[in-house]
Amino acid sequence: MGLYGRAKRGLALTKDSIVLTKNYPRLLVFPFVAGVSAVVFYAVLAGATLGFGFTATGSLEELAQNEIAVLGVLFVVYFVTTFISAFFTGALVHETKEVIEGGEPEFRRGLEAAWRVKDKLIAWAAISATVGVILRIAESSDSRGAQLLSLVFGVAWTLMTFFIVPTAVLKPDGSVREMFTESASTFRSLWGETPIGIVGPNLVALPIYALGAVVAFALVGTSVILAFFAALLFFAAGTLVAAALRGVVKTALYVYAVDGRMPREFEGEDIEGLTEV
Repeated sequence: MGLYGRAKRGLALTKDSIVLTKNYPRLLVFPFVAGVSAVVFYAVLAGATLGFGFTATGSLEELAQNEIAVLGVLFVVYFVTTFISAFFTGALVHETKEVIEGGEPEFRRGLEAAWRVKDKLIAWAAISATVGVILRIAESSDSRGAQLLSLVFGVAWTLMTFFIVPTAVLKPDGSVREMFTESASTFRSLWGETPIGIVGPNLVALPIYALGAVVAFALVGTSVILAFFAALLFFAAGTLVAAALRGVVKTALYVYAVDGRMPREFEGEDIEGLTEV
């Protein structure tokens, strides 16, 4: 199966993921709660940082000048946000699989499934945060070679770990090492579809972002604050849709790669040979 055929099929999967998400809108609850949880975390972090700055004169400035401390804070941010994303994506993946099996999505059941593999998700968050910090150091380097290496490795890392969460949740008995090896193996069998699964949902969200920009621009003359909140609302809506679609797409791809089955909403598409190299 050539690159064109795989890319075409990836686009078809994205389109059909929209249909599935439309038919089961409760799937949107998972990325919504993830987003709210992330906002709460950032609010707490900001409050703690400001409080630290007010209670210890000069401490905030000293902290910002301490590279080790900055990297430590960056690691915590990466770790917590990655775990939040992985946890609720895991719940979404589990419930998308239930839909594939002909059931109905349930919020509590999805959370319970993600909680059962929390140790693996924590391990993934720690590894991902470590890699993120290393990449940030390389990006900040004055060396063009280091910056280029960081870019190439970052893209490869994103592709090879795209199926980490589905592997962790849908194969709960596997080890952390097996979680990584299977994710990489699944990507190799879906090397043409996976990039579309990453980019496609963001492209779907673009019209929402564009509409938000138009609405915000129209409201600027009335109220800058109102325009800001309108833009923020549309941005949040686009991000929510993209996150839900990404979870559905990666679940559908993973299930087909492992079991050779697709959701009912996907049966009309040309998906034969999906796992052929």
